[in-house]
Amino acid sequence: MKRSLLFLAIASMLCAASAAAQHRTYTAADHAKLLMPSSPVISPDAQRVVFTLRSADLQNSKWLTQVYLLTAADKRVHALTTATAGSFSPAWSPSGSAVSFLSTREFLDDSLKRHSGTSQLFLLPMDGGEAQALTTLDNSIDEYAWSPDGRSIAIVSDAEVAPEKQAEAEAKAKQKMDWTSSRDPKQGKALCVLDVAAKKIRTIAVLDRGVSNISWSPDGTHIVYQTNYTGEYNDDQKYDVWAIGMNGAAAKLTATAGPETHPRYSPDGKSIAFITQTVPDIEFAKTELSIMNADGTQRRSLTASFPYSVTGFVWDPKGTSIVAMVNEKTSSYCYRISPSSGSIEKIVTGTFVLSDCSIATDGTIACGIETPTTTKELAFITDNTVTTLSQFSDQLAPFAFGKQEIITVKSRDGKFDIDAILVKPVNYVEGKRYPLLLAYHGGPYGEYDNKLYQYYPVQLLAQEGVMTVMPNVRGGSGYTDEFSQSNRYDLGGADFRDAMDVVDHLIAHGMADSTKMGVTGGSYGGYMTNWTITQTPRFKAAVSMYGIFSWFTDWSNSFQPSFEQMYFGYNYWERPIDMNNLWIRTAPQTFVRNIVTPTLILQGTEDQYTNISNSREMYAALNELGRTVEFVVYPRAEHGLRTEPNQYINVLERSVQWFKQYALGEK
Repeated sequence: MKRSLLFLAIASMLCAASAAAQHRTYTAADHAKLLMPSSPVISPDAQRVVFTLRSADLQNSKWLTQVYLLTAADKRVHALTTATAGSFSPAWSPSGSAVSFLSTREFLDDSLKRHSGTSQLFLLPMDGGEAQALTTLDNSIDEYAWSPDGRSIAIVSDAEVAPEKQAEAEAKAKQKMDWTSSRDPKQGKALCVLDVAAKKIRTIAVLDRGVSNISWSPDGTHIVYQTNYTGEYNDDQKYDVWAIGMNGAAAKLTATAGPETHPRYSPDGKSIAFITQTVPDIEFAKTELSIMNADGTQRRSLTASFPYSVTGFVWDPKGTSIVAMVNEKTSSYCYRISPSSGSIEKIVTGTFVLSDCSIATDGTIACGIETPTTTKELAFITDNTVTTLSQFSDQLAPFAFGKQEIITVKSRDGKFDIDAILVKPVNYVEGKRYPLLLAYHGGPYGEYDNKLYQYYPVQLLAQEGVMTVMPNVRGGSGYTDEFSQSNRYDLGGADFRDAMDVVDHLIAHGMADSTKMGVTGGSYGGYMTNWTITQTPRFKAAVSMYGIFSWFTDWSNSFQPSFEQMYFGYNYWERPIDMNNLWIRTAPQTFVRNIVTPTLILQGTEDQYTNISNSREMYAALNELGRTVEFVVYPRAEHGLRTEPNQYINVLERSVQWFKQYALGEK
């Protein structure tokens, strides 16, 4: 088999490292180019794992994802796809004889018609041969699922537009008459079934735009799915579970307030497991694993007394248990849950973060695993033991990293223990005070995990002698339901004080230099950065990334205006517009005159979550006030500023340089 380009690259890195007398400096480009596996799927016989790797093409500033295969017996990895276009969403056929995947590659169909630009379904035989296109749909495929017998594949994509309607739209566009209205009908989603052998597709039904997460019944007669009816992100609290037969007859299985998601039939087809939440109208409530009969009756929660949220699950093939993925403080684990007895048992323990679990016929679990000293690796879980299969962490050999640990600080109100990830500088010396970066996570319903790879440039700053602390302030995920909901009606309140308590702890213990501190964050972390510098001048540098400045601006420009309703409990016009109104009292905009911290604002033009208008308004105010401020706009960039690798590298480098200039006083 052809050796993977990945390991040729790693080998050259290791040779360079061995030739050098010392570790070389870890750079932003190194960070962006790290290769880490994702979307692992174990073969039915537990002998192989198919997964994806994303690489950074810096010459063209684009990410390229390809499908790879790992053989468990010899831990060998090789590429299954090498096209210049991306390949993703791999899956095994039920027999394990082939791998399917989606790709936007260019290809010729059986009639020699050329196709490109849309994601189509491909099939690659494991006994040799080239990948063959199974579909030539006009629209991209959103998702697909193999039938249990392997003869069919269910597909969800945008419904096709009638030729006359398409011609009419093209004519209007040519005449510059392509305006739109909020009352224009929305294109539905087509649920189709592909006959794999014949490559023939038939449409089962044209459904609403919210359809996703499809899964077959074991007997192949029904497909269960979730829908929020509109496909709009703002309606994510409205998901219901439906089942549809091969004749197109659909039945609604859940109708209660709040979302029901990720439905999956039990192996005997008698039950459906799915995810619910404790409070119906907020996205930061505890998510629970529930189960019901296949007809939607006798619904019950399996984790009502369990303190943590269930983020995903897979049925054990025997049907006697469910393997649930759980965020637990700064780690993520797998639990085995019995639907019959209600027992909940942690499968493995340790300091790691598990993700993307899949399960083989014999019960072997494949997953991703990350630790404080490694990148993401592929692993098997068998007999309550984790075995790492891959060696992607060999990429780290040329570098020295700051050591990472968890500190816990009691909140000043005594309600919670606040965990924080502390990344020490390279060559840390006990008893010495170091410059400190406070980094807020996004969400608010997010969290920091105790793993080496972080989005923010923490290890880049560790090379510069800077310590970073990343607190899991109240309101985040991974803790109790009370913790997650505790900053409702209090954004910028106790969550801000939690962060200050963590900072003060480091100062009091002689670790942080209070005269050289900076603050950063993106999204909600950007809001908290903006809020922090309006409340205290103690930070000498701030990097605000795609944050919120005005709640009014955020509400009217975000594709999730329900966010403010969830956290404030009312629309702004329902209370007097004064300092008692949370829309005013918790907005950085209200206190902008207090900002004296030099602030770097980073924003993408295509951000639908936190629109550029927020950052633009903040820059305009600080510029008018004569404060030290810089506003950097990234074209084409979406939420997270990682749409293109060169942009992400620039975000990291600018953040480090801003901190060095204004917190450390370096030119």
